[in-house]
Amino acid sequence: MIPWRSAAGLLLTLVTLAGCASGSTGAGPGAPASPPSGSGGRTASLDEHAAGSTVSVPRGTTVLLTLHSTYWAPPRSSAPALLQPLGGATSSAAAVGPGCRPGAGCGTVVSRFLALRGGRVTLSSARTSCGEAMACRPAERTFRVTVVVTAP
Repeated sequence: MIPWRSAAGLLLTLVTLAGCASGSTGAGPGAPASPPSGSGGRTASLDEHAAGSTVSVPRGTTVLLTLHSTYWAPPRSSAPALLQPLGGATSSAAAVGPGCRPGAGCGTVVSRFLALRGGRVTLSSARTSCGEAMACRPAERTFRVTVVVTAP
């Protein structure tokens, strides 16, 4: 039989961990994304693998950008009139577990943008920390991708 205080402590720990995990979107790298309402159903999903590249999307497409570390700043559009942010970025911390050490920034920063007009736009983000008390190397500090919005 488990003593009452031990059982209460175990229950509190499980509830806390479940709360941390519930903020996650459940979508990992490469997972399909659900388009937000009103986007016409087209979504282009990007993550760190797109860094330094140029991608083309038709006007009306929602660009879903997922950066896999909670240390990234909310991504920004260089031309919001062309690629408009849809609300603010959301950050979801992952529960500490086998693939995540405490202080490692496990989780995601997710932003959505709507391609309104044709042109070239840069999506960018920055970070200074790549782990608790661990500075990023220069090549790991910035994220940039060029998005070319085309006619549908």
